[in-house]
Amino acid sequence: MMLSMLTIMPVPDSDDILDLEPTKDGLGYVASITRRRKDGSVMWTALPPGGVQHDVWTAVRLEGPSVIPNSWSCYLIRLDLETGGETARTFTK
Repeated sequence: MMLSMLTIMPVPDSDDILDLEPTKDGLGYVASITRRRKDGSVMWTALPPGGVQHDVWTAVRLEGPSVIPNSWSCYLIRLDLETGGETARTFTK
């Protein structure tokens, strides 16, 4: 069964988008988050937390100046919307 999911999120007050690359298994998870400019060039890409070979993003939301994804490995990550840099990590299990 293939689940439908959002694959593009507009960045507020910008022509940029967040490109949510779906995993190849069709289960509705995100393999990577990439901020792209209007011309398609990449500003940054965020992969799920390191150390887990098959980790994925299970949810992604925008909150003010942050992108907040949750990982299968039970981390809630806060990424700076401008740089993609991690600003906080919380283990949620």
